[in-house]
Parts: sequence; structure tokens; C-alpha cells
Amino acid sequence: EFCEGKTNNEYFGISNKMIKGLGYVHDDLTLAMDHNALSMVWEMHDYLPEGVHLCALLELMFNRFCFGKTKSYKESDSTQNEFLSVLLHVVDRVPAKEGDESLQQFLRVTAAEGKTVNDEARDLWMETEKVLKDQKDLIDSIEGVDQFEKDKLHLAIPPASDDSEGVAIDKGVYEMIVAKQKGFLEEQDTSRRNELKNRIVRLGTICQIVHNTIQQPHGKYDALEVHFRRMFSNIKYSVADMMNQLTDQEDLTII
Repeated sequence: EFCEGKTNNEYFGISNKMIKGLGYVHDDLTLAMDHNALSMVWEMHDYLPEGVHLCALLELMFNRFCFGKTKSYKESDSTQNEFLSVLLHVVDRVPAKEGDESLQQFLRVTAAEGKTVNDEARDLWMETEKVLKDQKDLIDSIEGVDQFEKDKLHLAIPPASDDSEGVAIDKGVYEMIVAKQKGFLEEQDTSRRNELKNRIVRLGTICQIVHNTIQQPHGKYDALEVHFRRMFSNIKYSVADMMNQLTDQEDLTII
């Protein structure tokens, strides 16, 4: 249509309704939110549901990990681990296999055999889950837009519809990054190794996009850049270790 010089008013109309309904712009289409945050959503066009929901989480992440926090707090491993748990909660929503320990159990958000609930971890998880649920409800409430278009913005695994901690999420990526593993565990087969590698590379790509957009001048959430930068650095070394292990295979052609 573009090459033929045609315009698609239907697409433009849907876009207007969506960005107004999400609170990104005012009725006159002037920006209603932080420019850098909206730039982040745009640059995450290949991960649009994650971008839309991560944008909704920026306020929580800023207050939790930046506002009034000391340099030592921001740079501590425990803070980085908490930050990762919030990030994975929205961008790595892969269901845990039945019988496997979930991310919620690993973080002690829910009770598990031999582990008691960590109230602070649970509060952060439930607060994050509420933001995701509120964002889903906001998307569904947008008027004049087909459900098909709204579904494009929904996460693959929706947040809980009640006050629970949501679907059990796989802990693989979190465990690997937090433990600073030098590659994969021996019991992990090639399929699992490739799955984790792809998910961690995807996480690194998202961290790079977010870092490069929110760090721009005059942004409301620019203080978050240090967390995304450190996370990207950790992922970079993790991926290097994984690739060395994946490509360092025994030569079966040698007799």
C-alpha cells in the first residue's frame, strides 16, 4: 500500500486508540509519558508485549532500586539478583516443567519442601504481579479496538487473575546468571542447553535496548541504566562461557 501511494487510515486509527488507551499520549497526541520510556517501547517492537509491560514496571523498578538508594546498594549482588527476578518476571515467562522447582519456589516466594517463605521476596513478586495484571486489564479496557489487536500486546503467559503468585515460571535463566555458572551443568542435555542459551541471549538483547534508551538525557528513569548495564555485562560473560562449552565438543571423526 505504501509503495502504491495509498494510506491506511484504519491502521492509523487503531494505533491512535491504542497509544491513547495505554496512556502514552494525550488526546492531542502530545506525549503523556517519559520520552525515553516510550522510545524503549518503540525499540522493543520485536518484543512488544514485554516492552509494553516493562514500561508499566519502570516506576516500580525505579522506586525499588534507585530512588534514595546508595551507590553501594545499587552495586551489590543482592540488589542485582532482586532486579533480575523482577526483570525475568516480565520478559522470561517460560512455564516450569511439572515436578521441577519453579522460580517462585527458588526465590522462596512460595513454600517448598525444606524452605520457608521469604516475606520480602514475596511482597516484591506480588507487587510486580499486580502491575502486570493491571496492565493486562488496561489493555483489555481499550475501547474501539478488536480483541485480536489487543492480544498482540498481551504476554504469552498472562498474570494471575486472582491474588495468587501466578503460573509457575522456569528458574533456569535466573539460576544460571545468579550462580555465575561457567557454562552448563553436566546433567543438562543439548536441548536444554540451547534453550537456556537462546533465552539468555534474548534477555541480553532486551537489556541492551532498555539501557540504550532510558539512559538518554532528561529521562525520568535514567538512574536505572546502571542496573541494565551491569545485567548486560553479566549476560555477556555468561553467553561467552556457554558458547565455549557448546562448541567444545568431542571430535567423533577421530578413530
